[in-house]
This record gives sequence, C-alpha cells and structure tokens, in this order.
Amino acid sequence: MHHNVAIHRISTNMNNDAEACDRMFRSVICRVENFEITRSHRRSIAYSTISVIAFFALIPAIYMIVISITQSGFGKYLSLVFSDSSYVIDNWKQFLLSTVSSLPIMSGIAILLALFIILGALRRTIKYSTYSENIKHRLISI
Repeated sequence: MHHNVAIHRISTNMNNDAEACDRMFRSVICRVENFEITRSHRRSIAYSTISVIAFFALIPAIYMIVISITQSGFGKYLSLVFSDSSYVIDNWKQFLLSTVSSLPIMSGIAILLALFIILGALRRTIKYSTYSENIKHRLISI
C-alpha cells in the first residue's frame, strides 16, 4: 500500500508539472502574440501617418502642375487640336514635339510619386491592421 501511495504522489506531481508547463506555454505564447499585436499597431499607425503626409504633399504638387500648364501654353496646343485639326494632322511631328516640350514633367513626376507613396502606405496600413486582427483571433482561441 505504501508503494501505491508513492506512485500516486509521483503521478500527481507529473500532472501538476504538465499543467504548469501548459500554463507556461500559454503565457509565453500570449506574451509573444501581444508583442506582435503591439508591433503591428505601431506599423499601422506609422503607415497611415505617412499616407496622410503624402496626401497633403499632393496638394502643392497639383497646384504646381496647374501653374506649369498655364505658363507653358499647353492649353493652347490642346485648343489647336479642336479648332484647327487639319493643321495638326499636316504638321503632326512639330505639333507633337511642341506639345511634349510644354508638358510639366517634374510636376507630373511629383504627383505620381505622391500617389505611389499614398497607395503603398495604405496597402501596408491595411496589411498590418488585418494582421493584428488575425493574431487577436488566434489569441482568443488559445
């Protein structure tokens, strides 16, 4: 009988150890996932801030392209297409070269760059916000 009590005590301690290991495992997993949630929230906030800043940088770029188009006479070339299209067809090479030289290329590049930054930052914002939601759902299931 003494022998059975010792075996019972050992098996009870093993069960307690298994429960302690299980609790420790859950605790470590929860801490790691909480860290991941915090990191993804920070990244999401950073990328959303970048997209807002790029959006506000888009406003002067649009203003710059409007000013450049009016100063370069690009609108006059476009009106020539609608008013005297036979002249444009006859002299299409000169017309094309004149039109291309009057395009505000730097302003266009600035607008495209701002749009690229906005779209990239929004994509990453969505990625990290959904990533943190996925981690939260996994954390609840543990």
